Amino acid sequence: MNVRFYEKVLEWTRAGKRVAVVSIVNTVGSTPRKTGAKMLVTDRMELYGTVGGGCVEADVIFAAREVLKTLRPRLIEVDIKKKNPDEIDMLCGGEISFYVEPVMPDMTLLICGGGHISKAIAHVCQGLDFRIVVVDDRPQFANQARFPTADETICCDYTNLAEKVQLTGTTFAVTVTRGHSGDEVCLRSLLASPAPYVAMIGSSSKWANLRSNLLGAGYTKEQLERVITPAGLDIGSVTPEEIAVSVAAQIIQKRAEWRTAGFPEVGEGGGAETVERLPPADAGK
Repeated sequence: MNVRFYEKVLEWTRAGKRVAVVSIVNTVGSTPRKTGAKMLVTDRMELYGTVGGGCVEADVIFAAREVLKTLRPRLIEVDIKKKNPDEIDMLCGGEISFYVEPVMPDMTLLICGGGHISKAIAHVCQGLDFRIVVVDDRPQFANQARFPTADETICCDYTNLAEKVQLTGTTFAVTVTRGHSGDEVCLRSLLASPAPYVAMIGSSSKWANLRSNLLGAGYTKEQLERVITPAGLDIGSVTPEEIAVSVAAQIIQKRAEWRTAGFPEVGEGGGAETVERLPPADAGK
């Protein structure tokens, strides 16, 4: 396989797309492509490469769509001989085994705010397989010296959040700025994005005030239901370090749930929809 194939995987995942890698792992008899042939299918149904074309490839693309929803790899077998004659547009009559595996974009943990709790969250979440990005509008709170475990620190006005950070379907965002106004500005960008996890540190009264403001600004109740507040699991956390542990635990919990049931996708109305969970590849066997 040429390098361009793997460059395409990087290109698409860096753009926030989920990619299914389809590989022929075994063939029997006459088949259009042989072991080792590969193709890519994105969650937006973009294709690269081929594993044979025709009805065989159509079956593979359908399987790839399921894999991209569930994020679980599958081994599938296609027996061309058993195809309906009306489907077959090739002279081959063999059997092909495909391995379909998902490749996810890097998951990002976005921490809005550079205070004590943010610093603790960045520290606790080190090693959880997230790309950690911290944003604050004060240079003394958004720098590598203060956040040595962060992959990137960004100093910018919160109104520029969506321009400075790529918000994708694998962005886990926690808002913990120094005040209500900063949290509200960040939430405006986050609620307009496909980020599946949007959480805010704060009291119920704080959220009631912000919720009222956001409703007045035109955000829907469906959009606001996406906000998890207060962020973190309810384990009686008090100190910044304890709060960080509760947030990290909730992020782990959500990520594990979505890897099984499918990651939430933001619908046209801005609300979160959980992609339908599909049965395992060997169900019914």
